Amino acid sequence: MNEHNDLAQSDSNGTVSTSLQPMSFVDILDGMFSLYRSHFQLFFRIVGVYLVFGFLINLISTAVVMGDTSITAVVISVLASIVSVLFAYWIGWGLAYASTQVYLTRDVTSQAALQRSSRCYLRLLGSMFLYYLVVVCLSITVIGIPFAIYFAFRWGLFAFPILFEETTLRNALRRSTELVKGTWWRVCGIMIAVSLIAFMIVFILQTSYAIIFYSLTGAEGAAEVGFLDTLRRMFVPTPNEIGWGLYIIHALGSLIISGLTMPIATIGSALLYFDLRIRKEAFDIEMQATQ
Repeated sequence: MNEHNDLAQSDSNGTVSTSLQPMSFVDILDGMFSLYRSHFQLFFRIVGVYLVFGFLINLISTAVVMGDTSITAVVISVLASIVSVLFAYWIGWGLAYASTQVYLTRDVTSQAALQRSSRCYLRLLGSMFLYYLVVVCLSITVIGIPFAIYFAFRWGLFAFPILFEETTLRNALRRSTELVKGTWWRVCGIMIAVSLIAFMIVFILQTSYAIIFYSLTGAEGAAEVGFLDTLRRMFVPTPNEIGWGLYIIHALGSLIISGLTMPIATIGSALLYFDLRIRKEAFDIEMQATQ
């Protein structure tokens, strides 16, 4: 049986609609980019919040730490890093909810997506804590590494039951287990492929940007430093080395690249979540009945 179908189809108005059918690996990859391209403005508005606040957090943290090695400065830097990570997760879960809505061709705004992420934030954070606690603890020993890998993919879709189904923290990992059960290898392969594609896009863009920026601003003193220090200056320069003006430009450009590539893997995971629900729970029939 030919499983392939056109996930994203344009109608006469140029908008993209999706068909609720089982998706092959190629369908998921194609839909990942098709949905991002057709709803770029929605995802960009969500990412825009990340760009603004992430940039401010980065500048404040850098300004405090520069030239100050006291315990207070270190604590502020660590707290800023924690806040930045928690903020990035909030944005990421907002992107995840937006992905579920655009796949179902429902109208959703960036504000509504971030509001849903805020409402479910504690449950998502709790599920994520349990997820990493189990995976990291199992990874401590050599014997536990295979089990850590197994549970990492078995529970990898925990965010979508909370965001889309509004399930409880306790049931989030269980729902992910139910969906992945019997298709672990397929889910593992798709999640690795989606993650690698997203990583390679980020890596290529960030590396290209770092090389171009360094060649234009810092290549003059390249012979005076070692290879590792040169790499550090390319990717993580300090204001003392290039000045605050160039540092702001570098930080902003790097943050924009990270932000614009954030939705790629998230959309791919959302498509995988719906594919599993369609295959296991006849979600497509359920949606047709409700409509």
